[in-house]
Amino acid sequence: MSRTDYPAEMATPLLPLREAMKQSGDHTAVEALTDLISKAETKHLTIAFCGHFSAGKSSLINSLCGKRVLPSSPVPTSANVVAIRNGKPRARIYTSPNVSADNKAGTLEVSPEELEAYCKNGGAYSSIEVWDNIPLLQDDAVLLDTPGVDSTDRGHSLATHSALHLADVVFYVMDYNHVQSETNLSFAKSLSDWGKPLFLIVNQIDKHRERELSFDQYVDGVEAIFAAWEVRYDGLLFTSLRDQQHRYNQWSQLPELITELMTKKEELISHSLASSARHITEQHLRREAGKREDEETALLEEVGGQEGIERLDRELALLDEQAAELRAKPSQVREKFRAEVDSLLANANLTPADIRTSAGYYLESRKPGFRVGLLFSGGKTEQEKQRRASELVRLLQDQTSSQVEVHIRTMLRQLGEANQVWDAAWEQALNTELPAINEELLELKRSASAELSPEYVLQFSKDVRGEIETRYRKSAMLLADRILEALVAQGEAALQALDASRAALLAQSAAAARYTALQRAAAEEAAGLRSLLPPAGPLPSGLLPEVKGPHVPAPEPGEAPGSQAGMSASVAAQPQTEAPAPPRRAAAQGAPATAGAERRRRLDAAAARLEAAAALVEPYPAMGSAVRDLRARAASLAGGTFTLALFGAFSAGKSSFANALLGEAVLPVSPHPTTAAINRIMAPAGGMEHGTARVRMKTREAFQEDLAYSFRLLGLGEPGTEWQKRVKSLTPSDVHPAGRPHYSFLQAAAAGWEETADQLGQDVLVDLNGYRHFVANEKKSCFVDSIDLYYSCDVTEQGIVLVDTPGADSVNARHTGVTFNYMKNADALIFVTYYNHAFSQGDRQFLSQLGRVKDSSAMDQMFFVVNASDLSSSEEELEQVLDHVGTELRKNGIRSPRLFPVSSMLAMEGKMDGNDDRLQQSGFIRFEEEFNQFAGKELADLAVGGASEEMARVVQRLKQRAEDAAQGEETLRQRRDELGTISEQSRQRIERLAQRSMKDELSQETNELLFHVRQRLAFRLGQFMAEAFHPSVLREDQGNLKTAFAACGRELLRMIGIELEQELLATTLRLEQTGHAWVGKQVTECINEVKQLTGGIDLSLTLEEKWSTPVLEEIRLEEPSGWKNYWSYFRNPKQFFEGDGRQRLQEALEPVLKQMMIEVLPASEQKLVQFYDTQVHQSVQHHSRQLTERLEEAVTGIQDSLASGIQAEQWVALSKQLEQLQE
Repeated sequence: MSRTDYPAEMATPLLPLREAMKQSGDHTAVEALTDLISKAETKHLTIAFCGHFSAGKSSLINSLCGKRVLPSSPVPTSANVVAIRNGKPRARIYTSPNVSADNKAGTLEVSPEELEAYCKNGGAYSSIEVWDNIPLLQDDAVLLDTPGVDSTDRGHSLATHSALHLADVVFYVMDYNHVQSETNLSFAKSLSDWGKPLFLIVNQIDKHRERELSFDQYVDGVEAIFAAWEVRYDGLLFTSLRDQQHRYNQWSQLPELITELMTKKEELISHSLASSARHITEQHLRREAGKREDEETALLEEVGGQEGIERLDRELALLDEQAAELRAKPSQVREKFRAEVDSLLANANLTPADIRTSAGYYLESRKPGFRVGLLFSGGKTEQEKQRRASELVRLLQDQTSSQVEVHIRTMLRQLGEANQVWDAAWEQALNTELPAINEELLELKRSASAELSPEYVLQFSKDVRGEIETRYRKSAMLLADRILEALVAQGEAALQALDASRAALLAQSAAAARYTALQRAAAEEAAGLRSLLPPAGPLPSGLLPEVKGPHVPAPEPGEAPGSQAGMSASVAAQPQTEAPAPPRRAAAQGAPATAGAERRRRLDAAAARLEAAAALVEPYPAMGSAVRDLRARAASLAGGTFTLALFGAFSAGKSSFANALLGEAVLPVSPHPTTAAINRIMAPAGGMEHGTARVRMKTREAFQEDLAYSFRLLGLGEPGTEWQKRVKSLTPSDVHPAGRPHYSFLQAAAAGWEETADQLGQDVLVDLNGYRHFVANEKKSCFVDSIDLYYSCDVTEQGIVLVDTPGADSVNARHTGVTFNYMKNADALIFVTYYNHAFSQGDRQFLSQLGRVKDSSAMDQMFFVVNASDLSSSEEELEQVLDHVGTELRKNGIRSPRLFPVSSMLAMEGKMDGNDDRLQQSGFIRFEEEFNQFAGKELADLAVGGASEEMARVVQRLKQRAEDAAQGEETLRQRRDELGTISEQSRQRIERLAQRSMKDELSQETNELLFHVRQRLAFRLGQFMAEAFHPSVLREDQGNLKTAFAACGRELLRMIGIELEQELLATTLRLEQTGHAWVGKQVTECINEVKQLTGGIDLSLTLEEKWSTPVLEEIRLEEPSGWKNYWSYFRNPKQFFEGDGRQRLQEALEPVLKQMMIEVLPASEQKLVQFYDTQVHQSVQHHSRQLTERLEEAVTGIQDSLASGIQAEQWVALSKQLEQLQE
């Protein structure tokens, strides 16, 4: 057989394997093997490109083809598997999965120009084939382009996984900034386990910035993370299509590598066919195991697991022994009791000497001729006979009672109590059924014919004793037998239980036999199928081309080596602050600072005017509250800060964006996740120097809560004291994608525990390098609660506090209350998304909450940034991305978003290097201009407007004083006399305000709001189901699908729990608005009524109040039966996703989940009502005190006008002075 014929010959052993699969009814395996047989016959080397949806797979393929064969875009394009071949330009669309290239039915022939629409609309087509003039491929190779492995579309995921069995070589393409994505690592691991040649491509390395991280550190980090995940690969390339001259670019090696691989196609195809056949067979065996799993699990549960089988014989023998003991026990107890009675009677001295003497007297009285006295002796004789008999009976009764009866009673009582049958009735039975000692017994044993003699007296005593023993023995045993009847009944019940246990064990024994038979049959089937497989093994050493690492030349002049480490091992080793900063373009880098400066100038000016106004009215006692209000408002303006909060997913570029805003490289920047806790950057204060940070560590309790949450989410139960050992035994392949941040958290916590545990609950003060170490090193950052960095720069010195939050998809995203408070209270919000990879699932929940906050806000303070816009290849592509982002924002409730494409990298370079062109290119100037307009004008207008309103109220009060003074002394005196009564009525009205309660309205409003919450969540259950039970997780090659299924269930509960918490927090906004409106209405009504009562006294006051947000308990939905009861809805991925499995599961889960929500919400509802009832009560109390004070000041003002003689002109002049200050 020639090498050329070898792959075709490989089809031969696949034929019986396919026939065996047909016999077993596995259509999935049959279809896959049919594909392999066809592949073996065509002998084309198939090279698959997989990766993130925006990693640049399609662009790489187009470059390899030398032309635009596939559509490429930063938004998802490939929705199908597209096969590219060399040939006459055309495209074929397969509309049925069963159509082959030789069968024209179910296919569409289209021109290359029409291809793009079909690539995007993959739902209606199974696959696409494209031919074009591609010399690289010759007639030997096929390129496969697959949908993104992280796509949320289940069809995309299924298409990718279903095509890989045809691939001979796999190139896995990753975005430079997302190599450490958990999805990347998990999928690369599954490819590695498949055993096919795997080459990793880190694309878009033109994003690398040496000043942020040296390239060799980046490469070390990439290699380390894949080693940690045990991903075995055959080559690692770093490429850039945008910058072909990039000094680390290995793009030129890729066509050479493919060309060399084509020369090895026979060996590669043979290896691929064998690997795929083995993989298909193993998948079949997994499916078959899945079919048996319920029965085997049930059988194992019957026998108590593997160890239970070994225990069966021992337990059956023990049961037989226990049954024999139970059956023998009544007779054993009876014999023992009889022996004790016999012993008692045998040792009892019933006829001692005194009784024998009495017996002689008794027998003497019974001799014929016995009489007493000579005269009238008949009566005396009978009396003497009776006395002697009675005396003997008494003596016998006393002796028997002490020697026998008391002991028999005790023995019977003990016997009864031991068998739980003794009661008052048994005590009565002793009294009635134990034998009596009487004359009848004596007469029974007396012989009338016997001669009275000492010998006969002795014999008579013996006979009496024997009769007493017989009677007591008989009575005692009769009573004992009745007691033992209860023991027999108890024994019968116990025997029945033992018989049931024995029957169950016998059934288990049968179950064990059935389980063993199933295992044997499965092993025989597996051995039979594996014997049909073609021989497989590792590729010969040296067969695959060697991929050399990127050449790392010396740094170019003026370029510093990497200094901001994204890898934990290098953070501390790179001092960043000692090097002098490059010259900066002051005007450009200071736009946020300009906004802050303009805002600060206006607020300081407004504060000065308020202070001047307070000084003018301070000499007048009747204006005391006005002075306090003016000065309080001035203090808030003069000392106020501006909080700017950044949100977004990891690697969206939040930290890079923050640095661009600050105009300095303050935060560590890395293509790998860094920010794990809230970071606040502010001007030095409170004794903290520039470049120092206060790191607030989690308390031990908070860390344990985070630990327990991650353990529960991963299905690991409670952590326990040996949690570190358990964490180290975890493997990433067992983790649901949504749980992988928690896997990383646990790994980091276990690695850093010994070093960091003693610092829990403390504040740690560090310098800038120490700060960056805490931020970027996950082994430390996982223990951090928050960090305040004190850094002096133009932005922070203007009062701006920059808040950098963890990614919306991080472990800390579960702390919804912290994030919500920043959303609610920050002066401005910036949401950063990444140009090539927007909107993760974590983003969507986060953005939905942003939409709710925006709807409740009086001002639109949100900015949305698409970072890394420099990656766009054209204006058209940029617009396409912005349209996509805008559409997604609107889907998540963000209407009319302020959207800015920027490049924080170019902006930073422009500011640091003083390069105006780069700054202009970055798009940052437009953002800063609008931000400046917002912060420097819109927000300042709001604050200054509040100050003006405060001043206007004081002016109005002064004018009221002027009107009062202008009325004349007589009128004022009359008005003063009237006010005595009127002011008392006014005080009573204000007191009624203080007693008002809103509790009933709050209860009704809260109940209605939470009803709508339940409705909204019930409406979205289908969406949650689709995201949690996703085909990328429940795959044939996943391993233990039952475990994966349970992980999907836990993820569903996590998503619903977080959404419930988000909804509850949004409900607090609505309740707060309702409460403010109610308080405002009550206070306004009170002010108006007082105005009417007093003839015009206006007590108007500021109703501005900030209420805190209640701290709500974390929503924890309990797992329903560990998901065991729902496993029956999942037979295999195809049935579950393409059939009705997932829909039927949803229908089964919906009532359970709705009931869960009904059960968890009442506690939150009660807390919300109580919290806002208290807030409302405190608010009306506060405003009542203010109104009372103003009323007293008004009355005092009229009295002062009479006493001091202040003229109206003075009040008018004073009001004009204040009006001049307002201008």
